[in-house]
Amino acid sequence: MGSLPLAFVLKKQKILEALSRPRDEYTDSSPKGSVDEGIRELIDLVNSVDGLITTSSCAGRITVFYEGEKPIDGDEEPGSSAKSKVPGGKGGGKWLYVSHDPIRSDGRQFMQDFGLTDVCGGQRYEETYGGTLDAGTRFIKLQFEPMVVPILHVAAASLSHAQIVLSAAMNAGMRESGIQSTKGGSTNSFPVVAVRSIGLALSSVIGFVCKSEDPEQHTLVSEAYLRTMVMLANARFEANAKRIARFKSWLESQLSQNQTTWEEGAIRSARKRMEGLKQQQDLRAAPSPAPSAAAECPQYDKHGTVDVARLFGEQEE
Repeated sequence: MGSLPLAFVLKKQKILEALSRPRDEYTDSSPKGSVDEGIRELIDLVNSVDGLITTSSCAGRITVFYEGEKPIDGDEEPGSSAKSKVPGGKGGGKWLYVSHDPIRSDGRQFMQDFGLTDVCGGQRYEETYGGTLDAGTRFIKLQFEPMVVPILHVAAASLSHAQIVLSAAMNAGMRESGIQSTKGGSTNSFPVVAVRSIGLALSSVIGFVCKSEDPEQHTLVSEAYLRTMVMLANARFEANAKRIARFKSWLESQLSQNQTTWEEGAIRSARKRMEGLKQQQDLRAAPSPAPSAAAECPQYDKHGTVDVARLFGEQEE
């Protein structure tokens, strides 16, 4: 594959420097702010390959998210740059609860843990709002997000490098994975593999905030329903861990099969030179071949056939 682009080498160096910091000093832009332990071995494997570097990762998580607003394109008033907004976006939203590990449910009250009120299972919603919510309502969702959406991004130095990661993901059952755009072919941008496993995702609306003057986070469900959802999310966590292990195994296999393609040009040239020198030494050390019949018996010609005239001697006239 030749030498790696300098821009990629510098990008990888910067990321690795950040990842090498002590864990109590490292932070990133994720809600957790650090690398998940459940995926650290996979991250180390990917980053050990010269032509690959992880740019974002998550081993999976259970979240309770209070959604924000998102603009509607093309819905603005004539002559105005302001756009209408509807619920469902991340802008203005917030995380009410995040766990990167299965949640133990012994003796816990999830209604309280998730910051919800109205333990009557939505009765106040029916009484106060008559079952109708206005356009400004923001919903609260409980979600399980596996290594998706996409939660594992791998930048590659070339499409050939990216194909190795994509092949491993597809073989591991992560069919929604793909190679993303390189942003118009800029010299400072590279293929990015998004490793996805959306089939394990789980999402349910469990509450809402109806009006700005009533910021209380109401529940739409009961404590028993929340407990059931947590149980389902924990089961998805186990399935997700197995899928991550399969992906890691397939990636190791792919890298093993293509190990010579990851060598830098100078390293490959040095290896080929050493292999050539060894072949020459082996040839010099090999025993000389046994003399042929033609060399031992002058009666045989160079083709190993009998020269009858020489065998019986030519008659002199």
